[in-house]
Amino acid sequence: MAAAVAVRQVVWLTRVESWSMAPTLRPGSLLLTRRLRRSDGVRRGEVVVLRSAELGRRVVKRVVGLPGETVVVDGRGVSVDGARLPEPYVLGNGGAGGSYSVPDGTYFVLGDNRARSSDSRSWREPFVARSAIEGRWIRPPHGSLRGQLEAVRRVQGRERPRDSASGAIARSAHGKPLPARGARARARRIDGMNST
Repeated sequence: MAAAVAVRQVVWLTRVESWSMAPTLRPGSLLLTRRLRRSDGVRRGEVVVLRSAELGRRVVKRVVGLPGETVVVDGRGVSVDGARLPEPYVLGNGGAGGSYSVPDGTYFVLGDNRARSSDSRSWREPFVARSAIEGRWIRPPHGSLRGQLEAVRRVQGRERPRDSASGAIARSAHGKPLPARGARARARRIDGMNST
């Protein structure tokens, strides 16, 4: 039980409910999310789950600007400290532009679907404090997400243990099914943008 609780506090599933991160993430996508420790750094290009006090919910965005940098967003894309940022994940440029000086201890975040994303460009407080960033997306190697999700579900008690050879529900020495280890955990639901 203690191990299951510990895993829930470190790794969870986040469900995406908007188009703001398309084409990288679409509505209904599940993200294997790992909680950030206080000592963990945040890197440019990472997809993170953050708690927005302004929006009153968790959102998923990509980190673009780091503390102390100047970010310029225009019709051609994003520049950081005068250098154009390569962004192969972006679904076209669009939406608001401007120049932003990122204060120490904060980050500038954007959605990949720039024309349909509520993000640092449109928020009253455009800069995200490090303490508001709760986790990062663990992007698994191609084809391995199902196995990772199944492992997380087993640890979190979302399904009965299964025999690895046959896939059947594991049974005790007396032939009775082993009990599930806890209540079914729900994916944390987020909304990455306000539809307009």
